[in-house]
Amino acid sequence: MERKNNKTEHDFRNVPKGYQLCFNKECPKRDECLRFLAGSALPEERDWGPAIYPNMKMTERGCRLYGTAQATEMAWGFNTLFEEVKSKHERGLRTAMRQYLNGTSNYYRYHNGERLLNKEQQEWIINLFQRTGYQENLEFDHYALVYDFGA
Repeated sequence: MERKNNKTEHDFRNVPKGYQLCFNKECPKRDECLRFLAGSALPEERDWGPAIYPNMKMTERGCRLYGTAQATEMAWGFNTLFEEVKSKHERGLRTAMRQYLNGTSNYYRYHNGERLLNKEQQEWIINLFQRTGYQENLEFDHYALVYDFGA
């Protein structure tokens, strides 16, 4: 199955609330720094928020708030997973997923792409389907490379 990428790495919605942004265009590491890349994706309607001040002192090792821009594959959407599921298994699978994802509202946020499943969550869900006896169509509806703000 071909993976469908509908989101981009520079989607500002993925930036955690309160994350300090950098706008220092003179920084030699700006193209590799997660804080600078997040700042460059700032939507026009945002006009204030946490930022790294221009007087940040650079050391021999660089900026002390440097964040490595590392992309990771995230996923969302459950339609493909449930395409071949027998009706006798569907309810149990959805219930287990809702419990794992901390409730019905979160389940739908992950289904609709408002939240993205990390690698660990993807593996847990795929393993759930495998334990139930499913081996095919074990893919999510959408995948995207997004920056990992937990790194």
